[in-house]
Amino acid sequence: MKKLVSALLALTLVGSLAACGSQNTPSASASGSAGGENGYKIVLISNQKSGDMGPVDAMFAGAKRAEADFGVTVKTMEVTDAASYEEEIRAMAKEGYDLILTTFSPMTEATKAVAADYPDVKFAAVFQNINVDGESYPNVWDTEYRGEECTYVTGVIAATLSESGILGYISGDQAAGVCEACSGFMQGALSVDPDVDVKFMSVDSYEDPAKAKEIANAMINAGVDAFQTDAGNSQIGVIEAANEAGVYVSGDVSDNSALCPDGFYAYMGIDFGENIYLAVKQLVEGNFPGGEHGYMNIASGTYFVDTALLDALAEKMPEKADKFQAAKEAGEAAMAGIKDGSIQVVHDIELPDLDRVKGY
Repeated sequence: MKKLVSALLALTLVGSLAACGSQNTPSASASGSAGGENGYKIVLISNQKSGDMGPVDAMFAGAKRAEADFGVTVKTMEVTDAASYEEEIRAMAKEGYDLILTTFSPMTEATKAVAADYPDVKFAAVFQNINVDGESYPNVWDTEYRGEECTYVTGVIAATLSESGILGYISGDQAAGVCEACSGFMQGALSVDPDVDVKFMSVDSYEDPAKAKEIANAMINAGVDAFQTDAGNSQIGVIEAANEAGVYVSGDVSDNSALCPDGFYAYMGIDFGENIYLAVKQLVEGNFPGGEHGYMNIASGTYFVDTALLDALAEKMPEKADKFQAAKEAGEAAMAGIKDGSIQVVHDIELPDLDRVKGY
């Protein structure tokens, strides 16, 4: 999971796959596996367990929303044994399912193998790269997650809030998903302040809050007064440092405003359920994009920035209400521009470099 991103956000989530157990635990949704009012047989096979309020829970919720809106039934399964991926996917294809949804890159090869053998079955490969690099599977729609649009918005907000004009971006690693997200943050910040400085540093771990806090404190000493995290559990250290220093911070994936009530201005929101919902919607409406490589981003409704957090800060600190309102308006304008195409965020997976980004 890289991407939710976080992008990383995505990266962080994908990293958690290694923690999955080896037990195969298929489980049907409460509504069973019948075809529903529309007669479609749909199954969502997750390679992670649900129950942690993470991406799988969001996907299952998206399936429930699709059931309610389109009169279908979506069977859900949790298959956490990698050796069983192809077997379980193939079994669903043999049972005559019209649409099979699989999750994350560890399921890619199994999805491709079964899709090739069952050309009449449609597959939605969530957060996977299949129809890329010259490969094409006409019955597969695979989706890539683009978190740089989300961080563009948080970059706009951070630059609007900042007094020093120095921002910090702290990540869990330097993988492509993180780099593109940091580039998006830089682009957003530069759109507000062409002279802004953005300092980037990696913790080299998604599970080291102590090291992240040290990095954050060093950046604060260098003048940083607004952060964006992209570091999984390591973000807790950044948030703690921001709270103690009285500076601003945006998290990744979750609302951690309780840890920094006077400075937590945003987080990289991501709804994996929207991907599931869109796949079912396209199937039912007869325009399933088989053979296409899709993008999950702000325009698709997958990523979002909750600007209500800025309202909460304004209520707590009325003396700064004008600044929070300005940041909210700037962020919402950026989201609108991205959705209508008037703002184009450059996709850049190279190691973050502010001077290069200035040249876009």
